[in-house]
Amino acid sequence: MDFIENIKKLKEKENRVYLLLLVWLLIAYAAMEILTLEIINLPLIAIAIYFPLLGFTSFLWFISLFKKRIKDYSFKTIIFLLVIDFFLMIIFAVVIIVILVASIFSYVIFTSFFSLYGCYKAGKETDEKLYYKTGAWFWRRLEFWGGLVFSLLLLTVFLFGTFELTNILEAPQIIVVAYIAVMLAILFLAGYGLVYNFVRKFNAWLGTYFLLVTFYTIFLVMKVFLGLTSGTGSSSSIPTIILLLFLDLFILIYSISCILGSQSEILDEKFKRYKKETLLLWLLFSKAAYEYARNFPYGTLGIAQAIGITNVSVIGSLIHTIANIIILTLFIIMVIIFGIKGIMTYSQEQETLKSAREKILLAKNTGEREKLESEGELISVPKDFELEKPLDYTTENVSQITEDQINPRERTSPPNLENSEIKTTETDKETKNVDKDNNFA
Repeated sequence: MDFIENIKKLKEKENRVYLLLLVWLLIAYAAMEILTLEIINLPLIAIAIYFPLLGFTSFLWFISLFKKRIKDYSFKTIIFLLVIDFFLMIIFAVVIIVILVASIFSYVIFTSFFSLYGCYKAGKETDEKLYYKTGAWFWRRLEFWGGLVFSLLLLTVFLFGTFELTNILEAPQIIVVAYIAVMLAILFLAGYGLVYNFVRKFNAWLGTYFLLVTFYTIFLVMKVFLGLTSGTGSSSSIPTIILLLFLDLFILIYSISCILGSQSEILDEKFKRYKKETLLLWLLFSKAAYEYARNFPYGTLGIAQAIGITNVSVIGSLIHTIANIIILTLFIIMVIIFGIKGIMTYSQEQETLKSAREKILLAKNTGEREKLESEGELISVPKDFELEKPLDYTTENVSQITEDQINPRERTSPPNLENSEIKTTETDKETKNVDKDNNFA
């Protein structure tokens, strides 16, 4: 899996500082969640673990802004910078507070973007596998309609379940609106995708996309629910905290894998002024800032009382709820944007496929194929060659793809590659995934 391979890059020498920050963040997150519970009540220890992480990460981020790569520093230099950072945290305390607010909103955007990108990518990969499966016509329609129907049923069940929470929550309409909005977004994308079916561009991948979007919506609603209930005086259990910890950590790690992996070239192109390590450091800092602001024991140091707030337990709950409502809002908007963009990208790929087929037929009729063969541009494919993934028809050398590799729409049997020929190079294999992502971006 690309996810596992990208995460392994954290073990590389140049990325170990990010691994250190990730482990530090995990320890600080767990400490802030557990040590601030009433039965333990050791918030100062959690603050002592968390606050240096915020200062150190922000300090490294500032360094990366000046186009100085973190990997160019030795480990001893990093430790020295950490010591200096303790003093800078006091001097730039006001600046850090401003950055905290900005980082919380950026964390919302980061997590929404990379989570939906994962849903989109998983849907396309599932559809690609079904495209080359025997009886693809049936399986791809089962993917689309099955995913659509199951997603709507699941959302409906949870929607009616929220009405049972009326006696617990003061504002259950937040959850109701979220479920209804996602259902409307799914129905809109389903209708939009079906329009393309009339021009023989069936977007079966939307079924998997709908399912993953539904599961992520339920996860976000659970976080909002826990934020609202914590404001009523109830406390979450430690197993619930641990479960959310691992789910949040998975989303964070997946976002990191996207920055280190297939999305790195796209990010470098979109943010030419900044390096991917700058974005990676900001992602880690924004996550740390979000959790720090949400779980900070405001009543411990008398901060809340100083500004006239008596019920200090509401502050963290309020920050948590507002942040997750913003996440839900942006998430629903981005669900539609990703869906429309994905449908358009898929249609463009199919047009490229059609154009490639026409060029191949023209080359065969005009003798261009024989010319390419004589120049050694085509390499024979072994008879035992098995096509694990669909061919990349977005390359410029489309005339070098033989007609046998061009699958007719809705093939009901695996492609016959016994006598086919195709030009393959290591560079093509390495850039294949990047090309597809660039088409989407």
